[in-house]
Amino acid sequence: MEEKELKGLLKEVGLNEYEVNAYLALIREGALTASELATLSKVPQPRIYDVIRTLMTKGFVIVSGGRPKTIIPIDPEKVLNEIEKAYTSKIERAKEKLKELYKPHEELIGNVIVVKSKVTFEKYTKKAIGDAQRHVSIALPMSFLKRIQEDIREKKQEGVQINLFVYGKGKVPPIAQKIKIREVPDPFILIQDKEIGIYAPPEAVTTKSSTLHGYAMIIRDENLLFMFDRYFYHALWPTGKTVYEEERKLRLPKRYIHIRELVSDIRQFNLLGAKVEVAGKFVKSKNPVYVTGKIIDFFESEGRVISNITIETEDGERYVVGGWNSSLEDIEADSIILKEK
Repeated sequence: MEEKELKGLLKEVGLNEYEVNAYLALIREGALTASELATLSKVPQPRIYDVIRTLMTKGFVIVSGGRPKTIIPIDPEKVLNEIEKAYTSKIERAKEKLKELYKPHEELIGNVIVVKSKVTFEKYTKKAIGDAQRHVSIALPMSFLKRIQEDIREKKQEGVQINLFVYGKGKVPPIAQKIKIREVPDPFILIQDKEIGIYAPPEAVTTKSSTLHGYAMIIRDENLLFMFDRYFYHALWPTGKTVYEEERKLRLPKRYIHIRELVSDIRQFNLLGAKVEVAGKFVKSKNPVYVTGKIIDFFESEGRVISNITIETEDGERYVVGGWNSSLEDIEADSIILKEK
C-alpha cells in the first residue's frame, strides 16, 4: 500500500494531517521526544504539543513519565481494533434508532403496494391514468382533481372512456364522458383497464403535508380490483348527482371491457342482431375462447348487478356472455368488439 493511501485511511478513522504525520513518524522510529517528533514529522514546533495531546485522547500514543518525556506509539493493531469496536457499536446503535424512525414510503404485500408518501401516490395515479387504453373509473376529492385534471382530459381526448365521481362543491370541467358529484367524501378509488387499482381512505389525500394521512394501496390483484369495481358502480356511483354526460355516439368498431357499457348501448342504439367478437374464457373450464356471432338477446338485473348478452354463431351455437368475474354465464369476456350494426 502506498503511503498516500495509508494516510488517507488514517484520516478516515479520525486523524488530521498533522496527527497522521506524527503517528507515522512514531511507528517508524519508535519513542521520540516532542522536539524529535516535531522535526521528523515536520509538524510545526508550536503545534506539536496539541498534536501529542489529541493523539493521546484518541488512543494512538502514551507519554512516558521520565525526563525528558517521550511519546510512545501504541501497537497499531490494538489501536485499530479498539476503533473498530467503538465504530461497530455506534453503527448498531444508529441502526436501532433509525429502525424506530423509519417509515417506508412503499411496502409490497403480495400484489398490493402500500404507499405512505403523497408524492408517490400522485405519481402512481398519474401513471395509471396515462397508461389507460380503454377505461378509467375514478372517485376523488375536488382538491385533488385540480392536480390531475389535465391528465384525465388528455386520456378522454384519446378516446378512453372515463367515469368521474367528485367529492365536494364547485364546477367540474367536462374532462370525462360522465361526471357525478356529491358533497360527502368517500374513499379515493381509481380502476384502470382491469389492470391496476388505487385506493386511499377519504382523509388520506386532503391534508397539506407531504405524507398521506394514513396510507394508499396500489392494487394489481384481479379479485380485489373486481371488488373495488363493484363498490364503485353499485355502492358509490348511484349516490352522486350527474352534472355532465356526453352524448353517447356509436363509432364502429367499438371495444368494451365492461359488459354493462355494451348493454347500455344495445338499449340506446337497438343493437340486437349486431355482430360482435368475444375474447375471454369459458366459465366452467377456464379455457380461453374467441368467438364471433350476432347479439340475439341481453339481460340486466335491477341495479345492474348482473349484465350479460346472448350471442349466436354462424354454426347456430348459442352462448351467454358475461363480464368481469362471471359465474352464471357460459363465457367470461375480457373484451367484446362490436363490429357492425
